[in-house]
Amino acid sequence: MSTFKNIRGQNIRSLSSDPSPISNGDIWYNSTSQTLKGVVPVSAWASGTALPANRYRLTSFGTATAGVIAGGSTNPPGAQPSTTATLEYDGSTMSSGGALGTARRGLASAGVLTAGIVFGGSGGSSDSNVNNESEEYNGTSFSEGNNLNTARSAICGDGPQTAAFAAGGLQPGNSSAFEHYDGTSWTNSTSLPSVRRFATGNGPQTASLVTGGETAPGTQITNTEEWNGSGWTASGAYPSAFSAGASGGTQTAALAFAGRGPGYLSITAGYDGSTWSTRPSMATARSMVGGTGTTSSAFVTGGEISASPPLQTATEEFTIAATTKTFTTS
Repeated sequence: MSTFKNIRGQNIRSLSSDPSPISNGDIWYNSTSQTLKGVVPVSAWASGTALPANRYRLTSFGTATAGVIAGGSTNPPGAQPSTTATLEYDGSTMSSGGALGTARRGLASAGVLTAGIVFGGSGGSSDSNVNNESEEYNGTSFSEGNNLNTARSAICGDGPQTAAFAAGGLQPGNSSAFEHYDGTSWTNSTSLPSVRRFATGNGPQTASLVTGGETAPGTQITNTEEWNGSGWTASGAYPSAFSAGASGGTQTAALAFAGRGPGYLSITAGYDGSTWSTRPSMATARSMVGGTGTTSSAFVTGGEISASPPLQTATEEFTIAATTKTFTTS
């Protein structure tokens, strides 16, 4: 470790013990152990609190510690009546929330726990029973909002309750429809560059991000498109073709995870406004999940897997923690 002698006394502190507290980017030389140490961000998935019952094709909005899980189906594919059940998740406890007015699956959502909105989806035993209804959540109960202009399931969206967007979906044919919500009504806007369903969406209506999805059954894509309030621009491709995943964050800082492509996926990737980069994978590969959060704190829950029974209750939480590392030299 003698090579550290040129470091000591310059820009890196020499300490007899490791400092506390620590922050990402800290670096020092421990003179007792004669090691160069630093603090780096380390991301990982860990087990969270399970859903009280199997559920897939659900939606989630809010944050990793103040999230809402709504709708979906509690029955296997092919026998899939939808549910009105809603749960609130604080990062450790699942508690019942106000029920949806209309049972549905394949719906999308936007907003935060105290000011959210869900929209679209399908009910009954067939995905052809598409829905155009919106419901707003105030942290306690849902109330009816104005309808989407285009009824559809397998839809994506995001944003605050008063500046949300809805994109793509199934009508039952694949859709490229793109709509904005201003807190009162939905307005049609410039369509997506291509039809797709089961995509992920991030950001408000003036800075939207739409990633992945299916252009036909079993045909997943890597496409990423950004909306700047007036037009669409293609951006960096997702690392794997996927659909039916979940995401959190914004147009310049997003996290996407899970999905099908066509097998079940555990992939996680972060977006910096131009490029997707892989992150640690989830423990369980699955699709048709619920999930929300940011690039540094998110959760994924429920979904469909390849094993029997096919539906999931498992929740996983994504975090980035400041971690001390010892650096070596050659």
